[in-house]
Amino acid sequence: MIGSTLLNYRIVSQLGAGGLGTVFLGEHTIIGRKAALKVLNAAVSHDEGMVQRFIAEARAVNTIRHPNIVDVTDYGQSNGSFVIVMELLEGETVGQRLEKVDRLEEHHVISMLTQAASALGAAHERGIVHRDLKPENLFLTSYPDYPDFLKVLDFGIAKLLGASAGPKTTPGMIIGTPAYMSPEQVMGDEGLDARSDVYSLGLVAYRMLTGRLPFEGNVMQLMQGHLNGTVTPLRAHVPSLSEAIEVVVMKCLARQPDARFQSMKELRRELFTLGGRAPVAFSAEEAKPVVKVAPQAVIEPPKPVQAPTASIPPPAGAVPAAAPSATAKLPAKEDTRVFQTMREEQAERVQAIAVASRMKDIITKRLQADTLKLPALPEVAVKCLELAHDPESSFGEVARLIERDPFIASRVVRLSNSPVYGGLARISSVDGAVSRIGMKTLTTVLQELAAEQVFASKDATIRNAFRGIWEHCLGVATLARDLCQHVSGIDPNAAYLAGLFHDIGKPVVAALLLEVERGTSQKSASAFLSGGVWRRVVEECHREVGAIIAYRWYLPQEVAQAIAQLDTYDLKRGRSTANVVRLSNGLCQREGLDVKAPDVETVTRVILQGRQVLRVSEEQVELSVKGLAHRVQSLTQEKSTEPEGGSTRVFERSVG
Repeated sequence: MIGSTLLNYRIVSQLGAGGLGTVFLGEHTIIGRKAALKVLNAAVSHDEGMVQRFIAEARAVNTIRHPNIVDVTDYGQSNGSFVIVMELLEGETVGQRLEKVDRLEEHHVISMLTQAASALGAAHERGIVHRDLKPENLFLTSYPDYPDFLKVLDFGIAKLLGASAGPKTTPGMIIGTPAYMSPEQVMGDEGLDARSDVYSLGLVAYRMLTGRLPFEGNVMQLMQGHLNGTVTPLRAHVPSLSEAIEVVVMKCLARQPDARFQSMKELRRELFTLGGRAPVAFSAEEAKPVVKVAPQAVIEPPKPVQAPTASIPPPAGAVPAAAPSATAKLPAKEDTRVFQTMREEQAERVQAIAVASRMKDIITKRLQADTLKLPALPEVAVKCLELAHDPESSFGEVARLIERDPFIASRVVRLSNSPVYGGLARISSVDGAVSRIGMKTLTTVLQELAAEQVFASKDATIRNAFRGIWEHCLGVATLARDLCQHVSGIDPNAAYLAGLFHDIGKPVVAALLLEVERGTSQKSASAFLSGGVWRRVVEECHREVGAIIAYRWYLPQEVAQAIAQLDTYDLKRGRSTANVVRLSNGLCQREGLDVKAPDVETVTRVILQGRQVLRVSEEQVELSVKGLAHRVQSLTQEKSTEPEGGSTRVFERSVG
């Protein structure tokens, strides 16, 4: 892309990237004027809905025309790419500033909130709700008489209120950044209005004033906090804050929309009484400083951890190496190798802990800012799921939609003729396949097809590291569903999906680690992670990523929760989906249906504890396990992907 020309602008360098588009520095080929060009990512440019949403952003911003909203000067299609041309800004986002100073002074926050409320009020008056307010979408630039002049960015997922046409989101689809969602966003409410932005701006204010968010944790915990949590008053964290600003922010954060400020204009009036400064009235030219965007902060890769020193306690059971005395007998070669192996394993454990801690921070921040690249459910699957949940839709409508993608169509027909779903007569049409499988089972099939492609990463390193992981997940899913015969109160389909998706975060985290490592290898001749450490870090970090993938792929909420909680048994809930899947995972490891050799002692303990928690007998467990390997082999053959080199077009947005 660098060096090419789009809409008369030569691309000079990349400034930033997000899930929808990449921002480049461009220079006009004739007059030399610099601008920021947002280019729709090629991976989604074939998606008509995404293209319409991208164009809608340009139209929405151009309609508002407010000094506190980044100005759009042009948009269109050039050289096969969809492009938005925006003014160039110099400065930093509120998110970047908060990384430096933790929290901001109250009078600065009031000024920023006043400007943001003014801009958003103008958008709301034109029927546009932002829906993705967060520190990363508030940009601070400076004018001679107005330091920290604020610009609201990224109307890419804005909702047009009352619009009868244009891009629409799927009913119940979660849109936004989890840390800054309103309760109605978490619920997927299509009817949310301007008061949703009031809540999100209140969360931004809370973060700026206290240095923290009212709800923290993984994605599922954040969403539950918005729905059911209690917001701790700001002055409990920062006693020096005024009571007046606390009252304003707490009112913004009321769970019920009717209890919040009913408009940004109402909020702005309240901020004026606290000293909020009204935005300066600039002319069109004065509102466009000819400057450049500061590139986004680069995440430094985890640094290699040196071999442990005396300050690091040895692991349990390790034998400390004593300094040899002048008369000490030298150890035999075999003993030397044992001690060397122990030292290497200890160093590996220490490095894995350090790298995993750093990676968790990176993943959490990227998830909160919605910048972590996650595999997407194919468009055809998304639309089929929407129709499947519509009681008025027919098998024929779903079949017509599936026929648009030959890969999915052929797989659905093949599955309908397998022993799992098949009857005596052979099906050759998509209509017949959908009728035989049924709507409910079809949703599981579509999600399963997409999951399989994530595990079949295009990156050879990831494929080799997790060879056999799909068979393992099929085994856990099958066993979890079978165990539900002996455990009352659990949906077998939810248990199956949780088992199928319980490791789906692994290839995603592995790809992120490789991205960081490859960035490091440009500066260093050697990789910063050994294979053992790489796998340990993946094991430590993949659960939350898997949970958010499940949530975005329309799996039941209990499935996402089960994935997030799978590392330990939930003793309070006893018979739960997560506990069934954890026991199934241990049983599959015992049976050798895993990507690595099992730790016999650990696996035995997991199985015994699982039987106690779920209150199932050894006979019931062994009955479910009987013939598992053969069943998984049969399932793998029935659900096998196309031969090497076959079509994977609809899944090309998957990780790797």
